[in-house]
Amino acid sequence: MHVDTVVFDDGRPRNTTSPRMHNVLGWDGTEPARLRAAAREELERYPWVRVVDGTVRGARRETDIELDTPGGPWHTENLLIAAGVEDALLPVPGLAELWGDLVLPCPYCHGHEHAEGPIAVISSGAHADHVGGLLRGLTDEVPLFRPDEVASVTRVGDRALITRHDGRTREVAAVFIPPNPTPRSHIATDLGVRVETDGIVVDALGRTDQPGIWAAGDVARRLDPHIPAAVVTAMAAGLTAAADIASTIAPPPRDGVRGH
Repeated sequence: MHVDTVVFDDGRPRNTTSPRMHNVLGWDGTEPARLRAAAREELERYPWVRVVDGTVRGARRETDIELDTPGGPWHTENLLIAAGVEDALLPVPGLAELWGDLVLPCPYCHGHEHAEGPIAVISSGAHADHVGGLLRGLTDEVPLFRPDEVASVTRVGDRALITRHDGRTREVAAVFIPPNPTPRSHIATDLGVRVETDGIVVDALGRTDQPGIWAAGDVARRLDPHIPAAVVTAMAAGLTAAADIASTIAPPPRDGVRGH
């Protein structure tokens, strides 16, 4: 579909600290920035698509949707929010510095690369049980640590060193923690869209509870919590929402040009 489209890109993807991405067929092990650069190059082929560098700072709705951007207001009747999430990491020194490299959220995305083990989990409750169970499919050594017993996590070469408050240490290949994601942009809230702590509420097509507004990617609350947050699932959600937008704005059939 040839639909005039403007993409606002603030250049801060969720996986910006990860040296490699996985589970994207044909791109496995590639730097995330390479995929983004290739995507932007492809978009240049389509004259009806424009990419604007910058952050949408806010939004309001009267007769249409008005977006507040550094270059001035933009107006649209249809909006797809794919602004991503921020990960609220556990308050353990060292986690933020190693996030995306040796400290990770997803065994599906980064477990195989550290299968030599041991692989640690810093978490508790159901999350620790679930992630620990997945990792035991990769290595027999999956030490579990409660967040309150860990004093710090530091890099030692290409491995991580966990230090407890009592002074004991454990060197591991990687550390998995709960990411605790929250929406990175308040645009949806500005527009009265229903938002939960874990994302924008959408249906199977990415529609929100407000007409003309869709959401996709990690910022959209997944209908099934077992669906992993990953590059390919975000891309698929974007395609689904885009197809629904195109269908929604398509002109009605002309007289005499109706299907059977």
